[in-house]
Amino acid sequence: MSTFLIFVAGMLFLAGILFVKPKVRMDKVWKNVLIWALYGFWFFMTCIGVSFVYLNAGVGHVKATSTAIFLFGGISIVLAIILARILGLINIKTGKSSGETQQT
Repeated sequence: MSTFLIFVAGMLFLAGILFVKPKVRMDKVWKNVLIWALYGFWFFMTCIGVSFVYLNAGVGHVKATSTAIFLFGGISIVLAIILARILGLINIKTGKSSGETQQT
């Protein structure tokens, strides 16, 4: 099972690189470094979380497993949302445009 998880992790890492690469613009170097560093950190935290849960679930540590699910899962979701926002996959739209006035 662990060999399969390592294989899946490698495939997901490659798929993530192929997905992020076209969305990175070459206009600002610091933004590119931030995106790739954030992607690497997100993937690293996700892999640590999966392995932590896998190891603790295998030996029957229920409390450590549930804590790890919420801790590493929460960190992974927050990092994924931040990365998606930086890449422009999530756009925040406001109800007002700059030229409109609201009438009551």
